Amino acid sequence: METLLIVALCILGVVVLGTLRNGRAALSLLVGASAGLVAVQVFRVHVFTILVIAWALYKGGTHNPKSAIRIVLIAIPVALMAFTSVVGDLVNSDTLVYQLIGLAASSALIIALSTKEDRRQMLGGLLAMVTLSSIVGVLQVLKIVPLDPWHLSVSALGRPIGLYPEPDWLGMFAGVGAVMAWRIPMRRSLRVLAVSVNSAAFILAFARAAWIAVAVGVAVVIVTSWFARKREKDHQSTRGRAAAVGVIAAATVCVFMFVPTLVNNLATRLSQTLQVSGDDISGQARVRQFDSLMRLADMAPFYGHGLSASGRVGVWGDIISGVASSNNVASNWILAMWVDGKYLAVPFIMLFTFVAMKSMRTIEGQALLIVLVSSLFSNATFFPVTWMLLALAMMPGSTATTPLIVNQLPNGTKYAGNQNARNGNHRTKVVQDAMHRNAPAISPAQVDGTTNAASSSLLPS
Repeated sequence: METLLIVALCILGVVVLGTLRNGRAALSLLVGASAGLVAVQVFRVHVFTILVIAWALYKGGTHNPKSAIRIVLIAIPVALMAFTSVVGDLVNSDTLVYQLIGLAASSALIIALSTKEDRRQMLGGLLAMVTLSSIVGVLQVLKIVPLDPWHLSVSALGRPIGLYPEPDWLGMFAGVGAVMAWRIPMRRSLRVLAVSVNSAAFILAFARAAWIAVAVGVAVVIVTSWFARKREKDHQSTRGRAAAVGVIAAATVCVFMFVPTLVNNLATRLSQTLQVSGDDISGQARVRQFDSLMRLADMAPFYGHGLSASGRVGVWGDIISGVASSNNVASNWILAMWVDGKYLAVPFIMLFTFVAMKSMRTIEGQALLIVLVSSLFSNATFFPVTWMLLALAMMPGSTATTPLIVNQLPNGTKYAGNQNARNGNHRTKVVQDAMHRNAPAISPAQVDGTTNAASSSLLPS
């Protein structure tokens, strides 16, 4: 019944979107929102993939130049990993390869057909979904949303899960949401809400992998920004940050004053982040898993044990052979790929690493870096968010740092830096009218940064 309901909702959504004037923007938003989910599938196909296909078939797309090169860079590593599922001797799932191909194809479609406005909407949809999940997570801690408490030994309040299967995923997505809300241009009230709620869920989830990932992501961006000597000057990109910091500071003071137990739990958890103590059960389990993955990789041929073979390493590091394991993915994404594909997995690992490092100063690149670092402990390689962020990070330039601004031409006429959703080019009706009236020449430098090369060619030289 749940599957039929999802199918019915998808069909209804497509019909409704077809009647909307700006249906492509709505579809792009839904694609981003679906990337903020974990295991919402129809017949074992991610809803994210289904929505990407619907988005690609919808009118208004564009063909991005040089997209073929980027698609090949994704196709080769994925093809090699898919090949391991055929020759591997410890393949645990015959369908994981199809999910991998579906996610990679979704990335390829986004790269080939997305406009800058599409990518901006996708990031907005992702932020909306993770913020919604964080709100649910905070309400779970407050006992407003019912939830059986998780890991009371870690947090006396219980670890929330939001819309995800476990607290670690809430921590990762909330960390990504907090960073995105800090950087994406938006209204002051929305920024205060998004930053505050995601920060609260990020802390209350007690997910050490997410804490490390966000710390690394923020540190890398700060260091690279310092050397680049580039600062954000747009007021819309920074407004509301001071208010968000004020709200977080006030909440922190209240917690220290009225919830000392939570403070003690946080201090204990932080002390266990970089070292494994005798009573840290989850930390010891991670160490055993890593050791078993290394042993399993040492026994593998040059092409690995096959995609999903790393899932045969159990929670306590036991290697399950002879029977199928309930898990198909190991906790560390690099070791998991090394077990599954050995040397054939090197291009796959290099692809994600290189793209994340090259684009780390963009919003999507920083978010991808956080997901990858978190996946060293809680693997999100087969989540839609990883593949959407990969696609966005492979596109040139940042996708969400330029808001819609109304400026003024030299002759006093106002124009808007909007985008034609049908062909992906930025156009302004006022500029075209000025050309027909033989207005004074306008150089591309006089038009703000939202005008791309295609629209600049419309201006007189």
